[in-house]
This record gives sequence, C-alpha cells and structure tokens, in this order.
Amino acid sequence: MVKKRKRGLPAGKKGSGPDSASHDASRNREYVSRQSSPAIGFRERLEQLSPYGLWIEAGLLLIILAVGLLVRLEDLSDWRAQPDRALYHGEPLLTTFDGYFYLTLARDLAEGTYTPVDEKRAVPDNPKRPFPPPLISVIAAGAAKITPFSMNWIGAVLPALLGLLLAVPLYGLGRFYGGPVMGLSAALVGLLSHYYVYRSSLGWFDTDCMNVTWATGAAYCFLKFGVEKKRRRYLYFLGGLIAYGLFLWWWDSTPQIVTIVSLLPMAVALVFFYRPSREEGVLFFSLLGGGAIIVFSILGWDLPLRILDKALGIFSYIAKESAGDFPNTGLSISEQAVPGLSEIISKTTGSVPAFICAGAGMVWLFIRKPKASLFLSVPLAIGILSFFFAKRFMIFLAPMTALGIGYLISGIWEMRGKYIFSAFAAPVLLLFLVWPSFSKDMSKTFWPKEPPHLVAGMDLASRKTPPDAVIWAWWDHGYPMQYWARRGTITDGTFHGPQLVVYNGIPLATDDYRLAANFMQFYVARGKSGLGQVYKAHNNDRGAGLALAKKVLSAGPEKAGEILNTAGLRPQGELQTADDWLRFFFPSEHRPVYLFLDWRLTVTSYWWFWLGSWDVDAKDGIHPVYQPFFGVRLKGKTAYNNAGIKVDLSKGLAKVEKGMVPIRNAVINDGNQVKMLDFKREKGLNFELFAPSGFAALEDGHIANSVFNKLFLRHVGPGRYFRPTALETPSFQLWEVHGDTLQTVIE
Repeated sequence: MVKKRKRGLPAGKKGSGPDSASHDASRNREYVSRQSSPAIGFRERLEQLSPYGLWIEAGLLLIILAVGLLVRLEDLSDWRAQPDRALYHGEPLLTTFDGYFYLTLARDLAEGTYTPVDEKRAVPDNPKRPFPPPLISVIAAGAAKITPFSMNWIGAVLPALLGLLLAVPLYGLGRFYGGPVMGLSAALVGLLSHYYVYRSSLGWFDTDCMNVTWATGAAYCFLKFGVEKKRRRYLYFLGGLIAYGLFLWWWDSTPQIVTIVSLLPMAVALVFFYRPSREEGVLFFSLLGGGAIIVFSILGWDLPLRILDKALGIFSYIAKESAGDFPNTGLSISEQAVPGLSEIISKTTGSVPAFICAGAGMVWLFIRKPKASLFLSVPLAIGILSFFFAKRFMIFLAPMTALGIGYLISGIWEMRGKYIFSAFAAPVLLLFLVWPSFSKDMSKTFWPKEPPHLVAGMDLASRKTPPDAVIWAWWDHGYPMQYWARRGTITDGTFHGPQLVVYNGIPLATDDYRLAANFMQFYVARGKSGLGQVYKAHNNDRGAGLALAKKVLSAGPEKAGEILNTAGLRPQGELQTADDWLRFFFPSEHRPVYLFLDWRLTVTSYWWFWLGSWDVDAKDGIHPVYQPFFGVRLKGKTAYNNAGIKVDLSKGLAKVEKGMVPIRNAVINDGNQVKMLDFKREKGLNFELFAPSGFAALEDGHIANSVFNKLFLRHVGPGRYFRPTALETPSFQLWEVHGDTLQTVIE
C-alpha cells in the first residue's frame, strides 16, 4: 500500500493554512480599521498626492495670482459705472499724482521726443531727464509700441499686473523658512494686504508696485547664496546683483536707499553664512573687491559717505524735522502722516486677530531661526518706520505680515502627523485670517486723484496757451499738468522742497494782485537761484531778503528804484547798481505765465495758505479757516444746500453742523455783478457765494482777501495783471498773468 504524500502548498498560497488564518484575519481587520479611521485614511490620501506636489503647488499659486489680480482690477467696474469720477474721454485716469511723471516719460519715449533736458519741469532750471529712463517708463513705452492699447490704459493696468510679482519672492522665502504651505500662505496674504493692494492696483502707475518685490527678491537671492553649499550659490549671488541693478533702474530717484536695502542682505550672507574653501574664497573676494574698486573709481571713493548722507537727508524729510528758515514740506503731505495703530492694522492685515497672528509668527520665526531671519531685517525695519514716521512705509509690512502668518500656518500644518485636526485647522485659519483683507479689497474703490473735471482744465490749457507757457499750479498738479497740458511748471512731486512750496504759495496767499503777478513773472525768469542772489546780497538773511523782494515786486518798477537805492544790496556778479537790480526784478524776457486755480485748492487751503503766508523770521505761517460748500442755492435772502448749511443774509447768521456762526461780511457773485454785505460785526466769518455754480465758502479774513479767493469766487482781477482764459468755477480757472516790466513804465 502506497502512502499518499502530502502535497505542498502552492507558493502563491503559502500561509493560507490553519496556522495563517489568524494572520489573515488580523490583516483584514487592520485594513478595515484603516478604512474606517479618518485620521489614517486622510494621511494616506495625502501621501498618495505627494508625487503631484509640485503640480499642486503650481496650481494653487496660479489661483493665488488670479485672486490677487481680481482685487486689483475689480475697481474697473465701478469706474465704468461712474465715468465722471474716473474716466476722461473714455480712458482711465491714474490714482496717484506721481504716476504722471513716469507716464510722461513713457509717452515721450514712445513718441520719440525724449530729450536730455526737460523744459517742462522746475522752470526755469529745467533739470536733466534721467538716463537711462526709469524702467517702469521703458516697460510702458514698449507695451505701447507692441500692443494696441493707449498709454492711459497701459498706465492704469500695468501696475496691477506687476504688483502680482511680489508672490514670487514671498513664495521662495516662505518655502525656505517653512515649506510649501508657508510659501503659498505668504504669497496669498502678501497679495491681499490692503495698503499694498492700494499701491499696486488699477491706476497706481508708480514704483510702489515693485519696490517691495525687488527688496524681498534681493533678500531671497542673497539668502540662498548664503545657505547653499554648492557652486550654484554663485548663481543666487548673481541673481541678487541683478535684482539690485534692476531695483536701481526701477527706483532711480533714490539709489542710496536702494543700495542699502539691497546690499545689507548680501552683507548678512557674507558675515554669517558664506564659508567657502580657501581657494574658492580667495577667487570670490578678489572678484568682489575688484568690482568694488572699479565702482569707487568711477563714482568716487567717498561714495559710502554720500550714500549715508543722502539717506539721512531723506530720513530728515520723512521725520518732518525742521528745514531751517523754511517749513518741512512733509508736514503737508498725506502719505507722510503718521498712522495710528488701528489704521496700520486695518490697512495691512485687515483685522486684529490677523495682525496678532502675523506678529506672533514673525517672533516665532526669529526665535527658531535667528540667523536666517536676519535677511528679513531690512524690510522689517522699513515697515516699522510706518509706526513712527509715515504711512507710506506700510507697503513693507505686507511681506512681513505675510511671512509671519505663513510661518504660523505652516507650523500648525506640520503638527498634522500628531494632531490630525491640524490638517483642517491650518487652511481654515488661513482663510479666516485673509478674509477681512479680501473683503476690504473687494469693497473699497480707489478713485483717481485728478478727477475728469480737473483733467479737462489741464487739457484745455494745452489748447489755450502757447507751447512754451508755464502754468503756475499748486505742486501736486505738477506732474498731471506736464502730462495733460504739455506745459511747464515750477514745482511737482519731486521739486517741492521747503523754499519752493513757499514760493509756490505766495501769489495765492497774498492780497496784492501786483505782487502776485510780478512774483510769478520774476520766478519764472529767475527761479530759486534768483532769490538766492537776493539773499546773498542781503547778508544771507533770508527773512529780510524775501521781505525786500516782496516789497520791490509789490511797488512795481515805478517805485522800486527808490527802494533799491536804499536797500544796501551788495553787488552780485553783473548786479552792481540799483538799475541792474531793477532790470533783474522786472525781466523783459520770460516765458508766458498762466495761473491755474482749481477745486482742490478749496479743500487743501489749510496747508497751501500756511506755506504761502510763511514768515521766515517767525518760522510760521497762517492756517486759515476755509470751509467750501457745493450745490448752494440762493432764494431771496437765504442761501442753502442739502448738505447742512443755511445762511440768513438778512441777519448775517449761518447754520452749519456745529451750530450757528455769525457772519461779518457776505459777498454774492450772481455772475453779472458782485454784491457785498457788511453786518457790522467785529467777530465772525465771511460768507461768499458764486451763485451760477452753487459754490460757496465760509472763511476768515485772512483768506477772504487773498488773490486766490478774489479770483476764484469773485472773478475780480485787474486786467492789467490777470485776464481770464477759462472760468469753470468751482472745477478750475485759467488766468493769463501779466507782470510789470521796465517797458510798461516807459509807455
């Protein structure tokens, strides 16, 4: 009898016998357990996605860029709905005064009229134009040549596109400090920071839309140069130098600040991180030193001292320090105002929780990675300046708050291995923190600084004045006037130093028509240096020198000779005698002069009148009382509007929001004649009304008798000195100015 041999189990079924049954059951239970456990299942799903990580990151980054573009362009729908506030002849206007400087250069580049000297700026000095032209203007000019879009559309849309590029260095920095989650979170938060959106949005054609990008880009490149160990570190070093060079080209008006902001991260990398081999280090520092020698040989060995001196001068300007005999212009500029904490929070993160999280995240980052965080010290320090000096620095808080929130979110995300809810908490918290900013970005509309009705006046000036005319306008209109009117100005967004703004305001604030006309004529011919000669001839006493100039110009050439004979002026070059000085003060040759008055002067009188009435000896001017009203109707003896003013012209009482105001004098211009009412009061304000357009003002005696007010509200100007070219009160007025000359005395 043959025994049956037991057959072995097939290899594929090994372990399926009775001894392995319990093992299979256990494995099945584990499988079922994994399927039924949300935590383990979620982790496995995340692991399954890991091969597609870069694609997912790229997709999320594109979504972030799309959201950033949305909040920057959504104002366009409001602009089209209210074209009278944003569009001129169907084309968009800019939301910043300074943007017209770069847009003018771009237009001239596109038209082939970019000349070495700019005859429209800082008349009569006419400074040289920047060479090479600013990068933003070059990009716009190139876009105008290769696309069908007009320069106005390019100027409006380009900053919104360029503003998105901040996401690139933020993503890179975030990925280095905390991985992809931090990089994506930082990019999203940075692009939604409200103040940065404001200054990189539709119409903000200025360098702000890329300043932060270049600064953080240079920091990222030098960071990677410092931490990389392989030779590709030098590619990052080269990238940092390229970012520095492009930053110089971009923000060419302040190369000193650009140098400090860009090269300090390089210094951090060299001091704390760069540790090459001996041979590699010798070669690198030899090349770096040779390059530095070439730069210093060309630009001067005192270059570092000049950079520091200029930087301190800029700091003095933003700190509103005393400018000596004349006031610091920064006091009158809104973006130079010091914001409160609530404003900083509102315009950076949009909410207190988000601001706290940003601060906590940044502190956490500096604690955990103190050396690597030093690369962020420069933009962080600039952002902190906004707390103490000016709100314009808040754009540098955008990358800092973004990286702070990003680091916090990434820290929570990294805990998902231990606490599965962290995987849900991180994105939910991120959306919670960015929603206030996103909501504010979508609901807030940024309108152009120069409304269409003012631009119409500038455009009219291009047709009603000679090509070589100079338009005397307040300095914030300088760049727009150069663009729309294509005419010269004496001041603008660059040339508005302490002396210039005082000179700019003198013809507006004085009550003397003759002084106003002669001063404008004199300045257009002689400029700031001309008054400087007067000061030198008067023992460098600016107070006495300016007072003498006003006295001479007010007296006119008929009586000025007597004043000059007794003034005791010291000879200055060709100015040897009183007759020489007389010809100097009343030039026979000068460019045509026009005075541009406008609506904005009615709402900024607190500052321009203070500057125009500046007393050099007292170191102060007069802040007037001037409250404009629009839509005022005159019915019998009552003037009123729907906004809260009612003036009883029979009793001389005005009812306003704050109560009853006694009226000393009333001036009513019905378009045909000017009627004056005297209520015989020693105290009170003056009331003036230009009835045809319904524009009125409550004012004190200082500004009531100013040349500005007499021309703007009363339309009263001696034809000898002021001749109306266009009167569109309260939008704008254009007056032809004629000063005295020696020829007029002979005649």
